[in-house]
Amino acid sequence: MTDQNFDFSSLVKSDAPGQWSEAAVWAVFCRIIANNSPLPGLNIALNEFYDIFKKVYSKIKSEHSYSFWQYYRTTNGVPLVNPINVEHLTRLLHAFSNRLYKLNAPETILDCLFYSMRTHCNINLFYRTQEIDFLFPLHAMSSVIGDGEYGEFIAITQHCTIGQNHGKYPSIHGDLWMGPGSSILGSSKIGSNVRVAAHAFIIDRDIPNDVVVYGSGSELIFKDNPQNNRKLILDNGLLDTK
Repeated sequence: MTDQNFDFSSLVKSDAPGQWSEAAVWAVFCRIIANNSPLPGLNIALNEFYDIFKKVYSKIKSEHSYSFWQYYRTTNGVPLVNPINVEHLTRLLHAFSNRLYKLNAPETILDCLFYSMRTHCNINLFYRTQEIDFLFPLHAMSSVIGDGEYGEFIAITQHCTIGQNHGKYPSIHGDLWMGPGSSILGSSKIGSNVRVAAHAFIIDRDIPNDVVVYGSGSELIFKDNPQNNRKLILDNGLLDTK
């Protein structure tokens, strides 16, 4: 399956890009990546990995079926996977590149994919970073999601950072919501259902479950989090998987 054999003219006037066929999503995905690649011929090199992409596509589509947000699911309950939506592209690109990394795909291909992640999606999410189930990069421009341990459901907004301090990375239980400009660094251990307030700065700290975190460094303030973070995006049905 190659984008060179696909009739893109049939998509230009589409009113439902998120409901394109799997083959159309793959063709558009390859075209976006190839057009943004620092080296020619990337779309051809990716052909052998189409079966991997199909599994990624199926996963993302399934996860979007749980979200009531209009960009992820229609009012009629149809999940959307739209490669020209940067948030969807980020999810597809990272899961795809991480799986290729685990299969020992050529490093040049992986670096070309990461180049597109940085330049097109404007997020630093490296292919060696763990694939995160229910990762939602919500307008996450200029954010960094580094190595670490990640549980299910991570929502990232703009200018967020998850990264190292002295070579140590955070462990995040899951059900995390990061406000704009917030950071989690170092050996921090983040409990379940934590909301990190805008511009809060967490470094080498243990954060308990079900709190909202404000402040910086040693001056952190914890308040009870009365909400289930998943309910901000997802239907109640997914809560049973926690």
